[in-house]
Amino acid sequence: MFSLIFNFTSLQLFFLHRYSFIMTFFAKSVLGRTWALQTWSLSWLQPAVVELRGNAGHHYLRYFTSSTPSDGEAGNKFVDSCPRPEFDSGCTYCKPEYPADLPVEFGAALGGTAPSVGRHVVVATGTNDWPSKPEFDLSSLQSKVRELQLSGIRRDHDFNFMITNSNLPPDPSADPSREWSVYLYPDNLYFPRLPHSQGERFFKRFLAPSKINEAKEFKSNVEAYRGDYPVVLICGHATRDARCGIAGPLLEKEFIAVLKSKGLIFDEQSKTGVRVAQVSHLSGHKYAGNVVMLTRDGTSIWYGLVQPENVQGIVKETIENGRIITELYRGGQFLHNI
Repeated sequence: MFSLIFNFTSLQLFFLHRYSFIMTFFAKSVLGRTWALQTWSLSWLQPAVVELRGNAGHHYLRYFTSSTPSDGEAGNKFVDSCPRPEFDSGCTYCKPEYPADLPVEFGAALGGTAPSVGRHVVVATGTNDWPSKPEFDLSSLQSKVRELQLSGIRRDHDFNFMITNSNLPPDPSADPSREWSVYLYPDNLYFPRLPHSQGERFFKRFLAPSKINEAKEFKSNVEAYRGDYPVVLICGHATRDARCGIAGPLLEKEFIAVLKSKGLIFDEQSKTGVRVAQVSHLSGHKYAGNVVMLTRDGTSIWYGLVQPENVQGIVKETIENGRIITELYRGGQFLHNI
């Protein structure tokens, strides 16, 4: 794992082609103004291919959303239906029992129901016992972002982001009273100890990209690591909606069992494999279980109405073979070449 120090004054990150990670102090001549340029290419790191938009310091990642992208656009092929399970892991055929007053819309048309997400922040909390609305927990990153938005700091109108809590463990050295452990996608970056005092700088740099915010002087350094392993996020936010609270733990257990059986579960020692986590609200409770696959190359695939018996098929088709299962597919974001 490669360690980076982010200087929020001038550091810009982007991923240029299939096997090059580019770290650059941004340089451009605009209206006769020129900035110094220094770039390092680290070819051994996995890529995320993005389009940059730039104008005198206004550089940010741009996501493209589609409910039915072409094969070339998504970098994946589609299969119509989810394969049946090949074995019983112990809960493969478990059927979530949902409250009668909270129906799940089985058979619903799922295409196009996923939100557009430019950046997805996953906060490692080590628990799934989150309040219904984490933004009202004053110690949370969501609360800090809400405070900043209420103060008048705005994102660009065409850039959306999502912040979810997860039951991934925080960094052992992080002080939860004053630091967050944060994963940032599609950048595939991990901030093990993001100080609460740096919440505003993090927000402006990554979640509210704009010409004004990018031009501000940010003088703090924040440690971050590049981690290019895929992750499966499963909504398990019971205090927000019982449907996801019922489906989430069952799906998490099944994903872990299936990935372990194939030798694909994340290994902390080698830093390889697929992470699995329950997360807070992803949108679309009526489509429980909700699953988001975040891949190495910046692609996100949103599935809905996922049952434990679908997990083996998802692992086989999506994780192993890179195919999207149409009957479960809500939408996704696909990063395009520059």
